Amino acid sequence: MACAAVLVPGTAVLVVALVAVGLVAAVLGGALVVTGRAHRRAEHSVEALLSALETARDENVNDTVTGLLNRRGLLLVGNQVLESARRAGGAVHACVVEVTPGVQIGGSPRSVEEVRAQREAEWSAAATALRAATRTSDVVSRDAEGRFIVIGPGAGLHAQELERRIRVGLAQGRLAGGGERAARLSVEAGAATLAPWDEGGVSDLLVRAEQALAQRRALRRSAPQHGWGRRRSDRSARPERPQS
Repeated sequence: MACAAVLVPGTAVLVVALVAVGLVAAVLGGALVVTGRAHRRAEHSVEALLSALETARDENVNDTVTGLLNRRGLLLVGNQVLESARRAGGAVHACVVEVTPGVQIGGSPRSVEEVRAQREAEWSAAATALRAATRTSDVVSRDAEGRFIVIGPGAGLHAQELERRIRVGLAQGRLAGGGERAARLSVEAGAATLAPWDEGGVSDLLVRAEQALAQRRALRRSAPQHGWGRRRSDRSARPERPQS
């Protein structure tokens, strides 16, 4: 009887341990199943994106100046990015970037061909800086003139951070070019995100990014001036002293 009394608690402990091991195995098995599904979804997304890129290469979808995709290629690959994100339950972001050359004062007059070559060099420099500022999974394209569009999975960068990275890349490009004097480029960006529960397609996402760019531009235009111009305007707004 004493031996039986000793064996009963030991058996109970063994049963509890086996149940605990079974629960751990079940949890690990479930985690492995979820991980396997996520891995297969990621592989499917990558394959779909690569397939879209191959299709884009076969068509006339490349920008001849920068080597990036043009708007046609952006819509072709962007739809694949959106569909892959939908299947994986993720978000998609878009950024509209406008690069505008500054005004050069002085210098000898240039021909139309020289001005065009200068603009194309600036667009190529902006494309290089933008490509370095974005992720490899992002799709970068040039829409028209100095206008670029980025579409990629996830939330993406904030517009202000993207602007900063592009300016840094342009500055590094000027230094790599021997510090050649050229017109500085103004960079403005607007970003938008299409959440998994949001309806709409690539065109709707681009409209949101355009609206964000317009809002940021309006805020900058309405911001108070700083420096000498601000001090001068403040001085002119002061009431006149009474005459003694």
